[in-house]
Amino acid sequence: MSDGGKRVDVGPGTESFEVRGVRNGSIVTVVWDRGVLDGDPPTIDLVEVEADLAAESRRDPLQRRRDGSGVAAVEAAATVGDPESALALVVRTLDRVVQVTTPARPRPLR
Repeated sequence: MSDGGKRVDVGPGTESFEVRGVRNGSIVTVVWDRGVLDGDPPTIDLVEVEADLAAESRRDPLQRRRDGSGVAAVEAAATVGDPESALALVVRTLDRVVQVTTPARPRPLR
């Protein structure tokens, strides 16, 4: 899929997905499997930081008051444990999404 992941079937019942994309000029892959991220370590770190920032923003009374539209409140509820939220965080972290695959392709044994 090359539509930036907008039409992929990721929902509450999704057990895994894989996102291929571009970040800082490099092709990266992020796999979400039952709430656990795997793949490019710097990208995963950034996704987790984005989730932490969203959670912190949700606790900030000034931010909640400023975000009266509710849009930021929904984004602020994003966690890597929820498939839809995790996908949104990954898509927001990448410069460009090339493909989203559900379920994720099996990872080779190491």
